[in-house]
Amino acid sequence: ISDKDEQIIKAPPEAVKKGGYCMIRGMPCKLEICEVLPKATANGNKRLHIRGPNVFTGKHYEDTLNLTAGFHGIDVPVTVKAQYSIMDVDSDTGFLSLLTDSGDCREDVGLVKNEDGSFDELGQEVISKFEAGEALKLTVLSILGKDVVIACDVDTGA
Repeated sequence: ISDKDEQIIKAPPEAVKKGGYCMIRGMPCKLEICEVLPKATANGNKRLHIRGPNVFTGKHYEDTLNLTAGFHGIDVPVTVKAQYSIMDVDSDTGFLSLLTDSGDCREDVGLVKNEDGSFDELGQEVISKFEAGEALKLTVLSILGKDVVIACDVDTGA
């Protein structure tokens, strides 16, 4: 449990923005909506409405947080983004061979699969572009000890 605790920090409401990441109902999500709601009464509590898709599954989560009584901060997962050149794709399993800027090889990152076993939209794009012979750069997000491909761009430096 201590390992997971180090991957989640408490952040003030001002630090949580649309497009950022936070834990919604215990799930790591990318925020689509992050807005302070008006007070219900003159002496009412400040509330924050947040909503976004789960980073790993795409399922949407939503919550309204009370920012006044007993509030100790919003859980935010520690994230790291990195870009890699793609060397190979296994179109059956979705595992990738990636080349780091320092010349090392990473083979522990895979494409996201839907519940029916097919690859998600981004995964299909990566496979089709790679099979077409395009040089690609992938942006990989490391969050809660897992790596997820979040973007695919043509590598202009190749």
